[in-house]
Amino acid sequence: MGETNETDPNRMHTWRFLEPSELTRPTHCPELPRVIEAGGPRSLADLRDYVTAEGDRLRAEMRARGGFLLRGFELNDPESFADIIGALGYRPEAENPFDTSPRHKVAASVYTSTDTPDPYPILAHNENSFLNARPRMISFFCFVEPPRYGETPLFDSRAAAATLDPSVREKLAARKVCYRRRLPKKRPAWAPNINRTWSEAFGTEDRDTIEEMVAERGMTCRWHPNGRLLHTENVVDPLPVHPDTGDRCLNLQAFHRTSILGDLDEVRPRQNPLHNASLKMGVSLLYALDAMPVQILYGDGSPIPPAEMAEIRRATWEHSVLFAWKKGDLLVLDNILTGHGRMNVEKPRKILTSFGDIVTFPV
Repeated sequence: MGETNETDPNRMHTWRFLEPSELTRPTHCPELPRVIEAGGPRSLADLRDYVTAEGDRLRAEMRARGGFLLRGFELNDPESFADIIGALGYRPEAENPFDTSPRHKVAASVYTSTDTPDPYPILAHNENSFLNARPRMISFFCFVEPPRYGETPLFDSRAAAATLDPSVREKLAARKVCYRRRLPKKRPAWAPNINRTWSEAFGTEDRDTIEEMVAERGMTCRWHPNGRLLHTENVVDPLPVHPDTGDRCLNLQAFHRTSILGDLDEVRPRQNPLHNASLKMGVSLLYALDAMPVQILYGDGSPIPPAEMAEIRRATWEHSVLFAWKKGDLLVLDNILTGHGRMNVEKPRKILTSFGDIVTFPV
């Protein structure tokens, strides 16, 4: 482990790592993320000036650790969040087409992190890793602090790639992965809000425009004969090389029965057993009916065996960090080096997000 705590001479802020008391479970990644904590009341203007002056050092921390957490500063609204992201030198995206997670915009380039129902955990993923072009930066702002649970787990994508069983790593590198999506025209009344309609995902209901958007990104699509479903497929490299560090990183979204049921097991001690069992039954039924909104396969369209998916999940979760949010926290991640997810939620909780600096990886 490198340096731990460092306080500036004016005691304005401290550079440190998360303390065990701030974690909700032990971690093998004690240096993710770097924490920069205010030493006392600091205004938005103070924070803007600070991140502008320290921009190079903060970016170096991103490359070294995978992310940093600004804690204890006066960030009180979505607009202030957007202001600091801009001061850090990032170029946030105004729109996020193709997104799998339901969410809505609350300010310029600021969205809810997800509108997925509270009981569902969200799988470990690197934002838009189902696309060849994805954001280099993703950030999260704790607008409303949850009373408990609702963590945003972080995953060291470098360590996960390095510790994968070599045979699985070789298969992923050689065969790539395919994401197969089914997007409805309208969400059924009985369906939970866990997927987007095609107008939500593409920002239009015009089929010709959707087909053009899909083709521009090297994807394929087809329409169901009844006109109510759009199917898309995209093949990506799940082990891209980071453009700055040269590290091989595990970037994927594990839309696989093994992983989803495993994550429901993660939150089972926090939920009513019958409710958790009903969620697992619903997932199993969707797979049995071949009705999952998104599925991950090998690049040739063949299934990824459960044992191999379980190994991917093991490597990911063994390099995870779970910490309790505090109001005003601003977490900035390198989206290639660090994945994220969401544990089950107990309201109230409101985490906002912004992403940008797009990078494209060849297949």
